[in-house]
Parts: sequence; structure tokens; C-alpha cells
Amino acid sequence: MRQAFGRDYLYEKPYMAFLQGLVDSAGYLIRRPGKRRLDKAGVRRILISRIDHLGDVFIASSVLPRLKKAFPSARIDFLAGEWTRAYLNTNPFIDRVIPYNAFRHNRTAGLFKRAIDAVAGYLRVAGELRRAGHDLCINLRTYPFNASTLLYIGGCRYSVGFGTGGYGFLLDRVIPYMDGVDEITHLSAALEAVGIDAQGLRPRFEPSEDALRRADALLKGLGIAEGEPFAVFHTGAGTPVKRWSRQAWTELGSKLMDYYGLKTLASDPVYNGINSCIALPALVSFEEYAAVLKRAALFVGLDSFPAHLAASMDTPVVVVWCGVNDAVRWRPAGPRVAVVKRGVGCAPCFKKAGCAGMECMRIEPGECLEAVAAFLGGRM
Repeated sequence: MRQAFGRDYLYEKPYMAFLQGLVDSAGYLIRRPGKRRLDKAGVRRILISRIDHLGDVFIASSVLPRLKKAFPSARIDFLAGEWTRAYLNTNPFIDRVIPYNAFRHNRTAGLFKRAIDAVAGYLRVAGELRRAGHDLCINLRTYPFNASTLLYIGGCRYSVGFGTGGYGFLLDRVIPYMDGVDEITHLSAALEAVGIDAQGLRPRFEPSEDALRRADALLKGLGIAEGEPFAVFHTGAGTPVKRWSRQAWTELGSKLMDYYGLKTLASDPVYNGINSCIALPALVSFEEYAAVLKRAALFVGLDSFPAHLAASMDTPVVVVWCGVNDAVRWRPAGPRVAVVKRGVGCAPCFKKAGCAGMECMRIEPGECLEAVAAFLGGRM
């Protein structure tokens, strides 16, 4: 957190907070939030904006059932990157996904293409939003490089969001930011800002019966009998710095078999094979993958979307936590979640590239096994 001109910003670099403070100081002289009230009776079209990564979008989507209950006749659109479509297209509360690949959050292309996509997308989406005429826009990203200017140019009639990413003067209602709380608390605050009860909010996902049947057939083909308990590993994360070693994954898989007789399926986009695990096919659809996690007796992964997905279905989850991120804020929400992390003094550092030593990722498989024992108990 950096402060400039009496305002708090979630910039890492002080000079960025200073520049944003200059912009906001001028902006607040022209326009101040809080002068208008939301006409709830007039809300016919809602836009939710979360333009960053898939895990963030998944957590943010927990607001959708509450919004639909509060505004049952309203149409709900979701502004997000193309990389989130596989999930968002399954969400029954969304009428339309509006794709926008923001430069800062796009991991799917090179620098030049990302820049072209971002500029072209910004202009295209601004036009689409103006034509759509949203009555209520809720920007759920608290960090900088959010969609505040885009929503303003897009002509939203009433906008709600956080000032910690800058451009708070463009909002009609600024949501207070809180240090030391989880992301669900901020989402709850966003709902409460528009008069919606957020008690008990958390992400939930339920695979369809067809997806469960297809997952059962897939598991049978991989040697997992009906009703047989199994574990799932996911070795990937949004950034390479969060990765755990192949040796650690292999050792943990062997220990699960030795101690619990538990076969392990590996969703492995990183190492192309974990010796102690059965490879889960890479081309499994999103819903099939979710159904496999639903059937699993245990999920072990990193700080990434699959951990949140598994936790949302109450599957026991063990997360090997990298110290670049804040476990208090970003740990998966659910009743059976264990975070395994090293108590290093520099964590969380919020450095996307980490450091040379990455002491925080020197986590032993035995430490994870202790967390597993809390869920699985003695031998199976």
C-alpha cells in the first residue's frame, strides 16, 4: 500500500502512486463521488467488471447469485478477459460475457500483440458499453490497471468500485478498502454498497450431471474404479515463480500411495509427467475437469484457479503456498482448505518475479503430508 496526496493506492512503486495521486487530485476537483444515489427500481442492466486472471474472476463470480436475487428481472453482463470464457460461459447468472483483454493481465500473447489487442479492445468495448446502457456497473478489482476509465467512457449510469486502483473520482460510490482481510470480505462490501446482504458469501460451483457422467467414464479409462478414492495434483500456476519442483510432486505422490493407497491423477502443464502419478489428459473440458475434482478425495495444488475451484465444491484442498502472495487475502474459501507455507520474514513480498533464493518455496512433501493427514486421517 502506497499513499499519495492523502489517498491510499495498491501500487508497488511509490512513483506510480504519486502520479496516480496527481491525476486523482485534479479529478476530484471536477467530480466527487457520493453525490448521487442508486435508483434500485430502475436497474434493468448490470455490468460486473473483473478484467484480471481466471482465479480472480472465479472468486468475483460469487456475487452473481446475490445480484440476481436482488434484481431478478435485470440482465447481468460480465466484463473479463477471453481466458475466462470457459468458466463464465457455464455460469447460469450471466446473460453475456463481454471480452476485454487488458494489456496488464493478458498472458496469452507477446508484447506487441498484447498492446494491439488492448487498444483495439478498449475502443470496441467502450462502444459496446455505450450501446448497452448499463444502469449499474460494479468494478471488483481493487488493484491498479482496472476498468474504471473504460466503464466511465462506456456511459454507465451508476458505478461502484474501489479507489485503491485510482480514478475513484469517476465512481458514484467508492467502496472502502480494508487491509488484512480476505477477498470475499471486499466482495461482500461491494454488494453491501448497493444494498445487498452478503452474509455467508463464497464461490460455489456444481458440475452438471452430464459432466459427472463423462468424468466417471474418464476416470474408469484411467484405472480409477467407481467409488475408489483418488487424489488430484495440479502443478501449474499463473507465474513460473510459484511452481513446486517435480521431485517434490513425485515424492508426495509416492507417499500418498504408500500411506493411504491413494492413486493420484496429475493435471500437469509444467513437467509433462510426474513419475508417481497417472496423467490427466490435457484436453479435458472445463466441466469435466471440475467434475473430476468433485469426485476426488483430495486436491493438492498451488496458488491458482484449480485450488479455488476444488474448494468451492468442498473437496479437501492442500495449497503449496508461494510467498509472493498474501495467504490471508487469497487462500481458497471453503470448509476444508489447508495452506502449507514457510514462515519466511520477507513474505508476502508481492514481487511477481520473486527473488533469487525463493526460500518460501522450499516446502518439503512431508509438510504437505501433515496437512493431508488432517483430512484423510489414518490409512485408507
